[in-house]
Amino acid sequence: MIVVTAISGAQNEDALCYLVEFDNEVKILLDCGWNDQFNVEDLKHLRRVAKQVDCLLLSHPDLPHLGAFPYACTNFSLNCPVYATVPVVNMGRMCLHDIYLSKTNSMEFDVFGLENVDVAFEKITPLKYSQPMALGGKCKGITITAYAAGHTIGGTIWRIKKDTEDVVYAVDYNHKKERHLDGTVMHFNGEVLDALSRPSLMITDAYNSLVIHPPRKQRESDLFETIHSTLASSGSVLIPTDSSARVLELAYLLDQRFQNVNYPLILLTHMSYRTIQYAKSMLEWMSDAINRQFDSRENPFEFKSLRLCHRLKDLNQYPGPKVVLASNLSLETGYAKDLLLEWGTSKLNNVILVDRGPPNSLARRLYNEWIRMTTEQEKEGGRSMEEDIDIVIDEVNEGQKDGAKNGQLGGPKDGHQTGQMLATRQTVLLDYREKIQIHKRVPLEGSELVEYNLELQTRQQREAAQAALIARSKSIIEESDDDDASSDTSDDDEGMEELLYNQFDLYVRDATKSGGFFKQTQSYRMFPYVEKRKRFDDYGEILAPEMFEGGGRRSGSGGLGVENEGRDGKGEQEKEDPTMVQDFDVPTKYVNYEEEVHFRCQLRFVDLEGLNDGRALKTIVPQVQPRKLIIIHASPEATSDFAQSCFVIESMTRDIYTPAVGEVLNVSAAINFYRVKLTDALVSSLKFSRLDEYDLAYITGMIHLPPDSSVPVLDLVSPDESTGGHLPVFIGEIKLTELKRVLQAEGIIAEFKGEGVLVCNEKVAVRKSTNGQLVIEGSLSEDYYKIRDVIYGQHAIL
Repeated sequence: MIVVTAISGAQNEDALCYLVEFDNEVKILLDCGWNDQFNVEDLKHLRRVAKQVDCLLLSHPDLPHLGAFPYACTNFSLNCPVYATVPVVNMGRMCLHDIYLSKTNSMEFDVFGLENVDVAFEKITPLKYSQPMALGGKCKGITITAYAAGHTIGGTIWRIKKDTEDVVYAVDYNHKKERHLDGTVMHFNGEVLDALSRPSLMITDAYNSLVIHPPRKQRESDLFETIHSTLASSGSVLIPTDSSARVLELAYLLDQRFQNVNYPLILLTHMSYRTIQYAKSMLEWMSDAINRQFDSRENPFEFKSLRLCHRLKDLNQYPGPKVVLASNLSLETGYAKDLLLEWGTSKLNNVILVDRGPPNSLARRLYNEWIRMTTEQEKEGGRSMEEDIDIVIDEVNEGQKDGAKNGQLGGPKDGHQTGQMLATRQTVLLDYREKIQIHKRVPLEGSELVEYNLELQTRQQREAAQAALIARSKSIIEESDDDDASSDTSDDDEGMEELLYNQFDLYVRDATKSGGFFKQTQSYRMFPYVEKRKRFDDYGEILAPEMFEGGGRRSGSGGLGVENEGRDGKGEQEKEDPTMVQDFDVPTKYVNYEEEVHFRCQLRFVDLEGLNDGRALKTIVPQVQPRKLIIIHASPEATSDFAQSCFVIESMTRDIYTPAVGEVLNVSAAINFYRVKLTDALVSSLKFSRLDEYDLAYITGMIHLPPDSSVPVLDLVSPDESTGGHLPVFIGEIKLTELKRVLQAEGIIAEFKGEGVLVCNEKVAVRKSTNGQLVIEGSLSEDYYKIRDVIYGQHAIL
């Protein structure tokens, strides 16, 4: 039995979190997301189930997928085993470190600390792609496997298998190849991966169901065109981004294009240095093109043009027009918000949104304003953009049926022209006012600074007095221990040591020599030195901690440095991890006020989210052919649109669910289990057939209830009541792609032709009917019977 509960992110675009329960025993949590508002009330559903969770699976290294993980571990007693890929562990930690520093840089923030993040992430068991992991303990019998999802480094599609049931959790995946990532393995070269095909249940999102992407080259061209035109007009460009996931694609893309540009390109996040260092060490998780470049002894993330900054004042080193990638994506906090407030009031500057941003965020409101202004402009020029989108969606719904059958992405016949039409929305000049809550950390001045210094001086004196008292007590104890350890030392020797310790350059009696009868002891001028006795305890010699207290990592020629200089000398050398440097050397305080900001900058949206669009979603999911489908993480309109597009496909399941937050779905198959006891005579008469790890047999018998037992007994049918034999029953399911491989191994030429038809030796055709049965068509010949025998061999025949 499978029961699914939507904790968050259903019928809306909020953070993702879902609970899957198997047989009323095992509860697996899929993702544990939050937004950068960190409103604890948003976690009320998670609070109720956190203690009962037996396993947590994380799919992407960003806030919507793991933002609540440290808080749940600390406050909700989420102590279950946690699994994720290596990049999700590393980059997810960087993501939460960056958002914590962004918050504490502008306001009091005590929801979680860096220690909470580190402790939580130490619990994660890292996995590799396609590595089956058999769970233990209460989850015994369940196997989880991670598959590449695209979109982010380490992004995961999870397959959860228990007995004959398997669940595929596929959210935020991308089938298209990007510069630093390959597409998802779920849909590669027009075919669905066998391991992810025909699952018992598929949980997927419909976030982009209403979106049609223009070609990637055109989107990148729009991005560079906007950047160059702004720089040429003496303006600066702000590109809000996340701190650890999609920022890698943007940084790599822009660094390649800026090698011959004389304007600064800057990555400004609190963890920029460490994020790029992690990226350099995880190239095996990236695309084949990245690895080929590394094979030529060149690390793709040794940037030649991109400068790494981690403080806002570092931008002062680069005066004039510049391009800045800054966190955070929502524009509600972080350096991106600071730069928006500073640059957003000038008509020369440009803000390029590469993501729509979380719901109810400043980035989403700016995106909606851009949509409104460009729509009005296009209405003045003719057909509205909404009409264009409706036409595209209708064409997609009509064209996807054929595309789903032949393994290609369906869509409008003039999809390329439609994509160009959707990309015609240009840069707009904002005239937008909004009251914004501003949080700042400012230095103390005047009477506040004087008062702070007095308090600091008083506190230091109090601490010094306490330290002196502790040191004196410790000294007394040590002297007492020394007296006990050196009870055999004479009073003269103790007096001599005291004399040598306290005075210098004196003529003293030589304690090591004694004079004879005729010779007097000579005195020597000497520098006094007392060799202190070593003290021991049960563990050995007692060491003084102050002997090992150094000055930390030192910069300069003798320090540990990381060379980050490109071939053209545009890079910079990081002498140390710059995130260790404190931003504020003077006392500060937090201030909070509301201010109406008049945004007058240029604004453009270029979709570089790295997700499937509606055309791809409506083609890939029907090809996966899930037996049951749950649609999550999308607006109500997008959820309904995706569900309706699935319903119109004949081969698609009718069991499609669109739950709301908090709704519990029982998606179990209608199967009844009965317990009976087989007699020895019946068991010995059975003929078993092997299928995978199961032994199957066809049983014909008679049930009776013994008087001394409550368990029914199944026994042989008497010859008088026997009805004879039975028609053969074929057990098992083979996919056409797998059948093609098996036939080719037997020396049979098998190729796909037409709409899902496997043609063998140009004489026999094999296809699947609408109910999933294999149909063999062809003239009776030696090839026909050979192919039929191969197909029979892939089934258990009872």
